[in-house]
Amino acid sequence: MTNRLKTLIISLVCAISLMAQTDFPLPQIPETIILPEARLSYLLNHYWDNYQFSDTTQVNQDLGEQGFADFLNLLSYGNDIIIDEATKAFYNKAFSSRWSKNYYSQLISHYLDNPNSPLRNDAIYVHFLRNIRPYYANDVAQRERYVFKLAQAKKNLPGSVATDFAYIERDGNQGNMSSIQAKYTLLFFHDPDCENCKRIMPIAIKEEVLQRSDVKVLAIYADKDIDAWRKDVHQYPSNWIDAYSPNGEIRDKLLYFIPATPSFYLLDANKQVIMKDADYNNIVAFLNQN
Repeated sequence: MTNRLKTLIISLVCAISLMAQTDFPLPQIPETIILPEARLSYLLNHYWDNYQFSDTTQVNQDLGEQGFADFLNLLSYGNDIIIDEATKAFYNKAFSSRWSKNYYSQLISHYLDNPNSPLRNDAIYVHFLRNIRPYYANDVAQRERYVFKLAQAKKNLPGSVATDFAYIERDGNQGNMSSIQAKYTLLFFHDPDCENCKRIMPIAIKEEVLQRSDVKVLAIYADKDIDAWRKDVHQYPSNWIDAYSPNGEIRDKLLYFIPATPSFYLLDANKQVIMKDADYNNIVAFLNQN
């Protein structure tokens, strides 16, 4: 049994056990379906079968929102085929009325488009964005907004090779992200005017795991106000690169999706994305375990 299969079994059992403690009307998975991936697929495709989308009471709305959050959590265990099928099944029911369509459109945005959402996951959001467009066939402006969001969400997804870019260090030395030699490269997009950056920067600088010899941190300013960046001086560890994007190319050409700063991307030795726009604590935990 592979580690992924073991993880899937454990996660599926735990998730279903937790959800069973709520009042959300989960479907019964037929006993004849034995394989964990097949059981997950059935659960997600029939997840909304017993939920009353036509009930607009606040109690039902609260139940639906919790159900949607749990649905997103379960989707994270599926492959692309499972996620795509489950997303289509969700839309088929949730968008069956105008009220329900408006309500769940807001939930999708709240949980998947909000940079501060703990459930934000672009690999899942891509499927929601791709499958939502037919429901706005007569709303050209809204459909175009979803097209743009889809293009941004698809950039630098985990498993893909990160887009290369040039940078210039404080002393004038120039380099390219792809040329950095390290087991792990952490892209730390920040901004001198960002309050969250001011809060997390001193913490990150002192973080021991971010000072390891096999980790390279590229603290990069992606915008054009170089004077503001030059005034924002920090005493970085020796394995950090303090640099800016020439002419704000990263932002100007939308090379990376940076909904808010700070934004962290963790790459492996081959510059494949491990984590996209990830939570700082999750990155630290990953590096401590690897």
